[in-house]
Amino acid sequence: MAAPIKTANVMKYFAYGSNCNPAIMAKKRVEFTSRSRGTLNGYRLLFNKMALRERLPNGIGFANINDDPTGTVEGVVYDIVDEHLTRLDESERYPEHYTRTIVTVETEAGPTECLTYQAQPDKIADGLVPSRNYLNHILAGRDFLSKQYFDALDQSQTYTGECACCHSHGEVLFLIESDQAFTICQPCREAKSIWGDTRGRKLTVAEAGAVIAHVKESGETYHSLLALMEAVIKQRVIDP
Repeated sequence: MAAPIKTANVMKYFAYGSNCNPAIMAKKRVEFTSRSRGTLNGYRLLFNKMALRERLPNGIGFANINDDPTGTVEGVVYDIVDEHLTRLDESERYPEHYTRTIVTVETEAGPTECLTYQAQPDKIADGLVPSRNYLNHILAGRDFLSKQYFDALDQSQTYTGECACCHSHGEVLFLIESDQAFTICQPCREAKSIWGDTRGRKLTVAEAGAVIAHVKESGETYHSLLALMEAVIKQRVIDP
């Protein structure tokens, strides 16, 4: 295996998955000195890396680069502080889940050798789809992606399931609460957040579901969100 490319105590790292979001890099405590646009030719992006995480269903897939002579993968080139390679390795579950590889990425400075990760063959499966949460992290690199590539990603098939609040079936996001994973649709997630802001504290998934059920069953209308919150507290739908 080729060694990572290092220049002046940094290494070039090509991110094509959730690490396109700098907030994820910060969460992983992987420092970088710059980020720029990168295009990897000869590969195709597929979400065929098995998640294999306790809180996620088996149908969830993570991003992976797959050999394809006519393919192109867009992403972000980071200048990573080289002593943080171990942190990056740990976050990518190297070497059990992903292997390191050196690829030539087209950048504004010309062809550049970069370190990247590719899923191990025994961690790949067909028929997997990303969660909307995961896909949104890739889309956070919008400034470094072409419009065509961004739009194609945004329209990707994502994981569907039952919303824990309104019980509708469709695209859902994963929400961790009290060390438990819930699936929740985007409208309910937004409502939960707004109601929490109005109430002055976060509402739990169970409380948000109770509010939604109350509104549906009662058929009542409220002139403001504050009025709704006061009503559900008064009627003991949720705790004060």
